[in-house]
Amino acid sequence: MPQDIAFDLPFEPAVSPDVDAARQRSLRWSRRLGLLRHPADRQRFLSWDIAGLMAAWNPGATGDRLDLTVDAVVVATFLDDQFDGPLAAQPQRVEAACRAFTEVMVTGGVASPGAGPLIVAFADVWRRLAAEASVAWLERAQEHWQGYLDAYIEEAANRAHRRMPASAEYFALRRQSGFVCAMLDLSQKARELEVPPRLAVHPLVSRMLDITADVVDTLNDVHSLEKEETRGDVHNLVLILEKEQGTGRTATIARIQRLMRDWCAEFITLERSLQEGLPRQDAAIAGPFTDCMRAAMSGYLHWSRTSLRYSRLVPAGEPALATELLAEQ
Repeated sequence: MPQDIAFDLPFEPAVSPDVDAARQRSLRWSRRLGLLRHPADRQRFLSWDIAGLMAAWNPGATGDRLDLTVDAVVVATFLDDQFDGPLAAQPQRVEAACRAFTEVMVTGGVASPGAGPLIVAFADVWRRLAAEASVAWLERAQEHWQGYLDAYIEEAANRAHRRMPASAEYFALRRQSGFVCAMLDLSQKARELEVPPRLAVHPLVSRMLDITADVVDTLNDVHSLEKEETRGDVHNLVLILEKEQGTGRTATIARIQRLMRDWCAEFITLERSLQEGLPRQDAAIAGPFTDCMRAAMSGYLHWSRTSLRYSRLVPAGEPALATELLAEQ
């Protein structure tokens, strides 16, 4: 994130003490699953520091519980980069690629024979996610992953038609494409916590989830602005607000900073109301889950200040990775 843009969230960051070891375990897992076949991809992977992100996202997690969150986000990140190249504006091809991920979820974590390394890696992640999970929790996790996949198809269609969504439409799409709800499912696995359906759909919880997604996604949009602007992408809140409001970059960023402060203030108010209005059984779950959301916001901001994921710009039309990870082996 540009150093001259200040975002101060009212949530204190923390980092898992297992972060360094998690980095090494994630590297070994990614190499073993065939995701890092080219030296350039390995170097980029190390610069992203996904383990650092998830160690701040889940500061209380260590060992296998932390590794699952890291590996899942590695898969999502590699998938995102697969769609940065020639596939970016080809919705039919994107849909075909996403279908393979859906099939893995439907089959309970089975990759088809000859599947590409990214599909195989996702199958490994999905089997671990499904372990000891209730049917209701797993269905919700699948819904979040499916929303993430569907968003790629919609974004590809927008690019194909050179269509920039309006801000209201974009927020709805971004809450899927940003992967935040799926990452909060990972937080639950890391804490050995399951939010029951009645609490997951509670109006205050739903709004707090939206705020968490909006904060993280908007930080990411500012963080990745140069990359997306260079590649001619239309899916960035800064660019959308500039067009809608007719304002320059400085005024738009200032507006986003105000939005961020307002969202955080609302989150704190909702958190207080939630704890006061829930029966004891649900409050005992809502408290830790609220901590997950707080850690997500502070953890992303902490990571964004050091990660080099967006420092190497890839020209439009060129693939972000040297290796094609979706192709059948």
